[in-house]
Amino acid sequence: MVTYAATLSNALTPITLISGVGLLLLAMSARYNHTTDRVRQLLKERKKILPQKDSDLERAINLIYERSHLLKNAILAVTISAAFSGILVLVSILENILNLKLEVWKSTILLTAVIFIVTSTIFFVMEVHLSLKALGLSIEKRIRS
Repeated sequence: MVTYAATLSNALTPITLISGVGLLLLAMSARYNHTTDRVRQLLKERKKILPQKDSDLERAINLIYERSHLLKNAILAVTISAAFSGILVLVSILENILNLKLEVWKSTILLTAVIFIVTSTIFFVMEVHLSLKALGLSIEKRIRS
C-alpha cells in the first residue's frame, strides 16, 4: 500500500533542489537584467557621441555583452536543472504509486540535475570574473581622467 508520507518523503529531495535552483535563477535573472539595461544605456551614450569613437566605451559594451551571454548560458543550465528536478519528483511519485523500482532512473536524473547546476555555477563564476574585469577597467579610466 502506498502511503502519502512515503511519497512525500521520496519527493522531498528533488523538491528542495527545485527551491535552491529557484533562488539561483532569481539571482542570475537580476544580474542578467542589469547587464542588458547597462548595455542599452551604453549604446545610447555611444549614439550621442557618433561619429566619434570611444575605445573605452566600446570595450565596456563588449564586456557587458559578454557578461550577458554568460548569464544567459547560466540561466539556461539552471533552468534545465530545475526541469530535471521536476522530472525527478514525478518519477519518485510514480515509483510509489505504481510500486516500481526506478532507483537507477532516479539516480541518473538527480546526477543530471546536479551536473547542470555545476555547469550553471561555472558560467556564473565566469560572469563574476568578467564583471570584476570590467570594474577594473572602469577604475583605470577614472584614474586616467
